[in-house]
Amino acid sequence: MKVSIHLSIAAACLLLLPAPSAFAQRGGSGMHAGDSLKKDKVAAWRGDAQVSGKITDEAGKGVQDAKVTFVYVKSNDGFFATTKKSGDFSAKDIAAGEWRMQVDAPNFITTRQTVTVLASKNPPINVQLKRDNSPELLTKADGLFKEGKNAEARAEYMKVLEAHPDLAGINRAIAYTYGKEGNHPEALKYLDLALKNNPDDATLLQLAGASAMAVSDYPRAMSYLEKIDDTALTEPTPLVNAAINMINKHQPANAIKLLDRSITRFPDSPEAYFYRGFAKLQVSTTDASAKADLEKFVATAPPTAPEMPQAKDLLSKVK
Repeated sequence: MKVSIHLSIAAACLLLLPAPSAFAQRGGSGMHAGDSLKKDKVAAWRGDAQVSGKITDEAGKGVQDAKVTFVYVKSNDGFFATTKKSGDFSAKDIAAGEWRMQVDAPNFITTRQTVTVLASKNPPINVQLKRDNSPELLTKADGLFKEGKNAEARAEYMKVLEAHPDLAGINRAIAYTYGKEGNHPEALKYLDLALKNNPDDATLLQLAGASAMAVSDYPRAMSYLEKIDDTALTEPTPLVNAAINMINKHQPANAIKLLDRSITRFPDSPEAYFYRGFAKLQVSTTDASAKADLEKFVATAPPTAPEMPQAKDLLSKVK
């Protein structure tokens, strides 16, 4: 029995690029410059050394109220200083050794570097910040994506990612551009990065599963789909569409596993019974449970359901 169903979940879901979220504001924890980041511990970073420096913009002008955070590597604790109107800052009574330094200022890209503090005579630490034009780049990238200019949109997203490597949503957006081009290996790379920060995101898991199927890596596809929390689903569509993709790829056993989950979660949804019966017939044309699934679909689905004619035709051929 040769039958075919065609539906691509990747094509549908890749159109769902959300508008970029506003950038989260930094700081504002009620702490003051010089406070230890871990108030419940004795400050191991205290010592006799001191450092100073200046934070400037690309024109060489001092950046006022920049937050300069110092973390003593040995104890993973530290403090922050705030720059003056001139952009100058200083830190006294600190330990010699290796420190991680981060500079944050509104409308500038965050910078990070490692600093070795000497016991005495430390040279000035001067940092030049770059203006953060990420909001404008995101607007431009989203516009290009909507126009179908995926490579151009991706170039803009990459610029934002370079400025904000911790902005997880950009990995999702880059994955969408690759998915639209059919470059599923690259799409998977960025979907995996997005999933590191959103491991339970059902849409990301569904997209990753579809891309893995597109490169015929079915165990990997199932590993993504198995992570979807069925109890959090409000409709059967994600699991049913993934199963349809498996059927199209001639992977009926995997499709049946997905449809079993859908029917357990949504026992009154007739569509899953049709596709489960269909998948079972791919395995064996004499499977009595396939006939039962198709009969369940015919009995409960609306007469106008698009699968109805095929369901009745299959029933007439089942032995």
